[in-house]
Amino acid sequence: MPRNKKYWSQRFGQLTSVEYHHHFDLRPISDLDDEGLAYLLSPVKGINMLDLNETEITNASIKLISNLEYVHELRIKGCTDIDNDCIDDLNKIVGLTILHVKNTGITIDGLLRLKGQQHLKKILFSVDDTELIQEKLLQLRTMYPYCDFIINGTIYQTDMISYFNFIFRDKQLKYKLKIKNEPLVNFWSNWITLPSQHYYETENQGPYPIKDIEWVEIDPIEKRQLGRLVDTRSIDHSTEITSWLEQQLAYSMEVDGLIRIYL
Repeated sequence: MPRNKKYWSQRFGQLTSVEYHHHFDLRPISDLDDEGLAYLLSPVKGINMLDLNETEITNASIKLISNLEYVHELRIKGCTDIDNDCIDDLNKIVGLTILHVKNTGITIDGLLRLKGQQHLKKILFSVDDTELIQEKLLQLRTMYPYCDFIINGTIYQTDMISYFNFIFRDKQLKYKLKIKNEPLVNFWSNWITLPSQHYYETENQGPYPIKDIEWVEIDPIEKRQLGRLVDTRSIDHSTEITSWLEQQLAYSMEVDGLIRIYL
């Protein structure tokens, strides 16, 4: 028997007029599909938490949900017929603070298309290998700096130096590492990187375990060569860098015109 509107109306009967829900949990309806959701939402105007985990809904249901006045928390974990094609409709949902899309067809590329959801506090999703998408994760972090990412059930911790490199990737800065119980070196490196988890390396130092590093020192004065016949230009990025570090709540300090990020 097809599960059309008649099927759902016979199953649930005449719906009472409940326009707003705090927690609308539809997980117990194992065969819930788009038509069923449309019927159950027909008297609804807004929902604080809409729980649709592991139901049979598709992208069409996301379009339907986007017509509500608001949905603060949307849980569609395990809805395998939902994919990146629903992103435009996810963008239309008003008031979204928590989005749970683990084990759906929504990928990191789809999440990077989220726009205007600046109230998001938590996104739960799954990926095959976080190491292969580090730059995309940093891009997502830039879009949603105050949002927690729960990836494959584990909170994603953004590495400060990798994030710094991503934000200031177009700046020609210089770096030093201060190793614990060793004097500060007097030569600079043109780059710093995370060659493997829990290690930092510069052009001239390392790799060293992060636990053995006291601080990363940055020369915020960029020396940019504009051309063969033009003098080198000095650009001071101190204000920009310190402002960004303050936003990240990083433990940092300016010493003699240099910026130290303490680890």
